[in-house]
Amino acid sequence: MSDGQGEQALLLVVAGKAKVSLLTADGNENILYLLKGGDVDGQAALFVRHPRLARLIKAVYPTTVIRLRHDAFQDLLASSPLLARELLNSFGARLAELEVDNSRLHLLDAKERLYAYLLDWERDYQSSTHLPASDDQGRGR
Repeated sequence: MSDGQGEQALLLVVAGKAKVSLLTADGNENILYLLKGGDVDGQAALFVRHPRLARLIKAVYPTTVIRLRHDAFQDLLASSPLLARELLNSFGARLAELEVDNSRLHLLDAKERLYAYLLDWERDYQSSTHLPASDDQGRGR
């Protein structure tokens, strides 16, 4: 599915996993992040109407999603304050994640960022991987 053309919408992953990527000018895929069951993406499209980068969203496992258009969302918010609060909390959590990513980008070197992302992966997916390395190969400075 491509979200850079046509209607703007929020995407809710009900079950499964999908990758969100951009295609570079030379046709290579640049994976931005993964979505899993319960994740929400495209929140900005529900509040403002503006063009955004054309992203490709592709299931990596069998995946069920719900798309919510801007107009339908605005009507839903007017009729359900509880839903509005829950979505706002979800958006706040995503904003906090983006702040962490931004801090890492500016404060950590490449090895430290990779280590932090691997720790996040282990926490989020309850999956660990043994990466043999000596202290002088990445764990220490």
